[in-house]
Amino acid sequence: MAWVRSEYAGELAVVAAWLSALLPWTVSVTTQRGVSFVVIRFPLFTFQFLFGLDLGSAAQPFHLVTAMPALASNPTNRLAYLAWLAAAAVLGAALLLAVAYYGWEQRIEAGRVDPVRLMGVLLGVAGVLLAASTVLLWQGYFGLTAPVGAVIVPVLGGVLLAVERTDTPS
Repeated sequence: MAWVRSEYAGELAVVAAWLSALLPWTVSVTTQRGVSFVVIRFPLFTFQFLFGLDLGSAAQPFHLVTAMPALASNPTNRLAYLAWLAAAAVLGAALLLAVAYYGWEQRIEAGRVDPVRLMGVLLGVAGVLLAASTVLLWQGYFGLTAPVGAVIVPVLGGVLLAVERTDTPS
């Protein structure tokens, strides 16, 4: 049994791309000696919060994904951030496809490649990269890292790949 009807697969593909780009893929928390460090990683950027210590104007809570490999505290985290950067590039392609699909649905549907399957592949690849990055963070990050989008993104990709595409509504 299909999870989504064929006639709604295009809409699901567009929504899945945006959801994948807007969900945080991990949330990390570290607490030591009364100081808590919280990192919320979104596919294209990150927010970092430090509680219990005032850094004044030196505190920079917002970073783009492109800056993160240079900020890594160890080689394992640097590798995790490089995998994250690759996932961000793939999700960027998925977002471009989503915008094109939304704006020119008939033209995109008439192409040689099924846009729903292509979106499924893009989200699947991004999900694998985010999962690999999460595993690396578990090894190199001191604290608790919880996957959020790293679980949801590959599931959305799998759902899109499993859609039974037909020309007639069932």
